[in-house]
Formats: sequence, structure tokens, C-alpha cells
Amino acid sequence: MKKLTLLAIITIAFAFNSFAQISAGGGLVYGTEQKTIGFNLRGQYNVWENVDVVGGVTFYLPNKDKQTLIFTTVESKTNMWSFDVDGHYNFELMDNLKVYPLAGLNISGVSIEVNGAKASDTEVGFNIGAGATYEITDKIAGLFETKYTIGNFDQAVITLGALYRF
Repeated sequence: MKKLTLLAIITIAFAFNSFAQISAGGGLVYGTEQKTIGFNLRGQYNVWENVDVVGGVTFYLPNKDKQTLIFTTVESKTNMWSFDVDGHYNFELMDNLKVYPLAGLNISGVSIEVNGAKASDTEVGFNIGAGATYEITDKIAGLFETKYTIGNFDQAVITLGALYRF
């Protein structure tokens, strides 16, 4: 029985490796809640022929705001980051163009400073969206993606970037 289990594990591992491709990259991001641009770094693993698992982290530039009330000025600074793990199912429209729906998990953190007082929070959400990759060369692809995070930090996120295939 042990030999049969070992043979099954080796067979599954070789099946995954026959399709496995690893890509890494990143790009510019705009989040509708943070209302500022950010930077995304991502790694992509092609599990099966049409299925990718993508992990990424995004850091947004601080959002500073100043409001004058009746007798005082209130200054605030908001920092936000997110970590995503998404699944993509690729549809090849042309030789170099693939489009995909996506779904996944999001963990977002935000810290707010108002006149020196600080507070922070981390929340879990779910991602839904779609994207496209266009192969520029055998190793480099352009990336466009839009997704919506559903949770306490709801926001739409638009990404424009590039991937390098190893």
C-alpha cells in the first residue's frame, strides 16, 4: 500500500510539473477607497494548463488630508496595504492574449493618524474580478486587472503592470 501511495504522489507531482510555469512581476495600482496609487508585487504559478494561483502584496502611497474646522485645522494621514491570493482561469483569445475571471482572498490593513493620534485595523475580504495578459515576448507579458474586494475595506482595485516568466 505504501508503494502505491508513493507512486500516486510522484505521478501527481509530475503531472503538475508538466504544466508548471512561474512568473513574477508587478505594477501600478489604483484603489478607490485609498484614492491614491500604489505598487503591487506578485508571483504567479501555473498549476494546470488554464489555471493560475497568484499571490501578491500591494502598498499604497499615504493619503494626506487637511480640513479646517471652525477653530482648528485637522490633519490626517492614511496608510493602506493588502495581501491577495487569487485563482485565475485563463481563456486564450488569440496567440498572445489571455483573459481570465478571478476569485480569491484578501487581507487588508489600514493605519490612520489624526493630529498625532494613531489607530490601525486589519480585515479579511474576498476578491472577484477579471484581467488580461498580453505576451510581448516569450518571457515578458503585459498585465491589466480589475477586481473588487468585498469586506470591511470594500474597494475596486485597478492594476497595470508586467510579468516575467521564468
